[in-house]
Amino acid sequence: MKARITVSIKTQFVLLAMLLVAVSSALWGWWSWKNERHLLFESLEGEGRQMVTSLASPIINALVYEEMGVIEEGGLLDNFIEEIMNNTGFPVVYAYVTDSSGKVLAHNNYSEYGKTYTDQLTTAALAEGHYTSILTPASADHPSLLDVAMPLRIHGKSWGTLRVGISTTSLEQELEALAQRIVIVSLAFFLFGVLLSWLIGRGMARPLQRLTALMAAVSTDNLDIELPPRRPDEIGVLQDSFLAMLERLRRSEGERERVVAQLIQSEKMASIGKIVAGVAHEVNNPLATIATCIYNIEQSNSAPNRSLEILKQGAERIERIVRQLTDFSRAGALEMQPVESSCVFDEFREFGRMALKNRRIRFVAEDLCVPPVNLNHDKGKIHQVVLNLLVNAADASPESGEVRLTTTVADGRYIISIHDQGSGIPDGQREQVFDIFYTTKPAGEGTGIGLAICKSIVEMHGGSLVFESRPGDTTFTVSIPVSPQRGDL
Repeated sequence: MKARITVSIKTQFVLLAMLLVAVSSALWGWWSWKNERHLLFESLEGEGRQMVTSLASPIINALVYEEMGVIEEGGLLDNFIEEIMNNTGFPVVYAYVTDSSGKVLAHNNYSEYGKTYTDQLTTAALAEGHYTSILTPASADHPSLLDVAMPLRIHGKSWGTLRVGISTTSLEQELEALAQRIVIVSLAFFLFGVLLSWLIGRGMARPLQRLTALMAAVSTDNLDIELPPRRPDEIGVLQDSFLAMLERLRRSEGERERVVAQLIQSEKMASIGKIVAGVAHEVNNPLATIATCIYNIEQSNSAPNRSLEILKQGAERIERIVRQLTDFSRAGALEMQPVESSCVFDEFREFGRMALKNRRIRFVAEDLCVPPVNLNHDKGKIHQVVLNLLVNAADASPESGEVRLTTTVADGRYIISIHDQGSGIPDGQREQVFDIFYTTKPAGEGTGIGLAICKSIVEMHGGSLVFESRPGDTTFTVSIPVSPQRGDL
């Protein structure tokens, strides 16, 4: 597969700007030169016309006087020709006067006397009777010329024509110098335009390049990208779109991680549940035998034995653990039933008081879910969750501390919060709080099963169990979905 050739936006912009500047410079230079050439030749022709027009009447008078014999033939005409040739304002190459047939009567070159000119300009001037001019290119005999012809007419009679050839060499030299200046200015303008377009292109491309680099750095492991300050232009809109995309990626990645963690936890719990069910079954049989033996010993008339009491306590503890393990293995079976949140709260408050009445703490229950909402859950298992969290909160609280139970509703979910004033959960232990058999209580006081069961039950209800903790302030929050209300049906 051929490698794709990529051209950056900056390069495209600079190339396009170079083309536009080059075309603009060329058009401006060509127009300036053409306009200046037109003005120069128009000025030269105007001055030439003024000169031959001003001499036409005196020359006609001289021709009339010569015909009448008043003056010598040719003498006065030669003076006019000499005057024209000596005019310092014009680079005159030749000047001559012809009669009405084109015969030369006076010429700056004496060898041309008596010749008859039948060239196009002379013939046109004699025939049409008005001023005529043409540009004659350079030849071996003369430089480039502005040829002007003024017919000598009075009262409809043609006396001949006045011809003057004005050199345009100085004008062409001036135009050549102008062309050089235009080329230099155009080149300078072109270079300035290229530099300016490069600077503008770089200014436009740099934020895009930074944004592209940031986009390239985005990965599932690196979604916390810090963007430069927002620009008030289209690039700023692109930044907003990129930030929105990042936010969607973060939410998607967070949801993916949550689902993966939940799936792993579910698989782990399912595997543990199978193991626990087998262990509970195997432990339960010898436990029943031990309990029977203890009962028989207690019923005998022998003196009480301290070891017997310890044995009894151990058996009761094993029985409690087995019961919890059995509950854990059966957590997948839910018996859902509809109930109103106010009734649920009343039950929470009552069994909370009963469970904590012998504790040296203050129990506060507050229902902020007003008006009540409808719930659909397994009443017994949700009671088990709340009771377990209340007992844990009481165990963590200092004497005269407060355990607070609060219920509310937010975003279509029923929220149960249990707050205590204990020492908090250390940072290094927060990851394992919901792991089965993990406990922060002293040996013999906790099994590490309760919170794992609580989390499993809440998640089976489509909810979540989370906590926030710092010294003197720990809150476990249960969130479960509410049922559609009657007004929503």
